[in-house]
Amino acid sequence: MDGGYSPGQNTASTLQVAMNSENLASSRDSVNTSGFSKPHGHKYAMNKLSDNWFLERHRFIPVYIPNIIGYLRIICTTISIALAFTHPRSMLFFYFISFVFDELDGRLARLFSQQSTFGAVLDMVTDRLSTAALLCILGVLYPGMAQIFILLQALDIASHWCHMYASLLSGGTSHKELSNHHNWLVRSYYANRIFMGTCCVSCELLYLSIYALHWPMDFKDWSVPLGPAWASWASVVQGEGQREVSIFVLFALVAIPGFVIKNLVNVIQLVQSMKGLCEHDLKNM
Repeated sequence: MDGGYSPGQNTASTLQVAMNSENLASSRDSVNTSGFSKPHGHKYAMNKLSDNWFLERHRFIPVYIPNIIGYLRIICTTISIALAFTHPRSMLFFYFISFVFDELDGRLARLFSQQSTFGAVLDMVTDRLSTAALLCILGVLYPGMAQIFILLQALDIASHWCHMYASLLSGGTSHKELSNHHNWLVRSYYANRIFMGTCCVSCELLYLSIYALHWPMDFKDWSVPLGPAWASWASVVQGEGQREVSIFVLFALVAIPGFVIKNLVNVIQLVQSMKGLCEHDLKNM
């Protein structure tokens, strides 16, 4: 009967709908095995991420462990600056913690394979601003030497900025990546982490020692006794009748060679970076 009710056709339609529903359910189950639909599939996908995803390389780069340490460095440096003119001991403590974090972030980045361009730039910018802040503080405490501290600050920032820019133009991802044309001292400085670390620590140690020497009363118990052979030297350094010398004087003397090498590297890498930028311009003329 055309256009009438047919039980057979209705039954066939019902069976077809049921088969389509089964096919849809099976297709959903197959999708669920990939972890995109049902809750148990989502749990499966999360389990596949690994329980230790935070300690591995993942897509949330700002929360990489070394980058979190970088944020802590910024906090410690900010606190040390805030305390610099009122609480010298606390200033040294927080600055020292920040410096320890600087050593840890690189090691943890390599340990967990969490190196990133974001982290490299964060590390370099924090390094430069921390040192610049410390040199500014020294310029205030020692106005007669302010020009020297300003020049050291300018050299440090200009050298690393130009070197970073030249490295990126040459295809590098960090200012610590060098090509063969660099000076042997600069190449040795960046290739040998112990050598580089010694020079960096020496530089910061010298600046912190100069800072501490401005506060003799706060660090009067930070002295070491000297024998008769060194008494005359102590009198020259700290005044007549002195039989003890501040431990920061000794730190400063030990740090001078590394300080000289570090700033010599800054000068060389600044000159060579500017030369590299000129060569880049000539190639693109």
